[in-house]
Amino acid sequence: MIPENPPPKKYWYAPYEGYEARSQRRLKNDLGVDETTAEALLRLRKQVLELQSHIRQLEIELEARFESKQARLARYREIYYEATWIELEIQE
Repeated sequence: MIPENPPPKKYWYAPYEGYEARSQRRLKNDLGVDETTAEALLRLRKQVLELQSHIRQLEIELEARFESKQARLARYREIYYEATWIELEIQE
């Protein structure tokens, strides 16, 4: 008799194995990927993660610059309006 919902696979890793080694072994065992392809996949995954991290950092920097620019613009407008009022008072 075969159960309808088989239990999920359990993986046992040695404590010295790193994430890359475990992932490479799972790619080979579960998906039948050869060693060279598994290494390429892991290298590409690492590059994607690094690029995503870099993009997040750039977004943070861009947001900070935008907020700084908005604050300066608000201050310039405030100074402009003050100068306009002073000029109007002088003309009267």
